Amino acid sequence: MARGSLQAGRYLWAIVTGLVIAALLFEPTWSWMVGVGVFFLAAGEFSGLWMLVSGYIMACTPAAFGLLIATGRFWLSLTHSLWIGAVYLVVGFLLLDRILGVLGGGL
Repeated sequence: MARGSLQAGRYLWAIVTGLVIAALLFEPTWSWMVGVGVFFLAAGEFSGLWMLVSGYIMACTPAAFGLLIATGRFWLSLTHSLWIGAVYLVVGFLLLDRILGVLGGGL
């Protein structure tokens, strides 16, 4: 078997695994945790910080598993997933905030 096709198959399996983890398990949960955490922090409740951190960890998890399967390198997948999770978290929260604003009647 050619090494290139084996590597391509590994990357494809990583993408499928990351998407399944993100879509089925963590997407609704982390978006809820981040939204409620920000709401609690805005209300002066510091327990919202734990919810925000938990949501961030859940946003990092699919990227960590996908990169670990694709590269096989633990520390590389861990450090890269922290950046990917941060971007994913911010973009997801802004999109969620925008959607809720439109549903609430304000643009």
